[in-house]
Amino acid sequence: MKANFHPRRRPVSRGSILFELVLALTIFAIAVLGLAKALNQALETANLLKRDQIIRIGMRNVFEELRNKPLAKMSTTLMDTTYGITYTSTTEALSLKTTNGGVLSDMYKLSIHATSSFDGVPQDDTLDVYVYKPAQP
Repeated sequence: MKANFHPRRRPVSRGSILFELVLALTIFAIAVLGLAKALNQALETANLLKRDQIIRIGMRNVFEELRNKPLAKMSTTLMDTTYGITYTSTTEALSLKTTNGGVLSDMYKLSIHATSSFDGVPQDDTLDVYVYKPAQP
């Protein structure tokens, strides 16, 4: 009859199990903190993109409103109270020459300047557009 042979097992101490548990929790906490930081950066980027989109749409709306007005009323200041953006428009007469040497008259540069502050961060944007406004009798 053969005797059952069992290899000796090394006794597992309670300290090593505790150490492995603490190590696993530490790695998990670092991973969670990394994900939280990445999420925070993604939210900040989304807010910046939203801010730029709001300003772009606002500038386009101001341009659409001003382009049908007479030249004398195109230089103005408008305030968007919802987002705290101030739009200031100015006109400047242009002297553009054609390829034949002629001069294009009644051409103006309309500049729309947007000044805003989102979350305490100031931002200035400018839109320049050439417009044709014939002299009105």
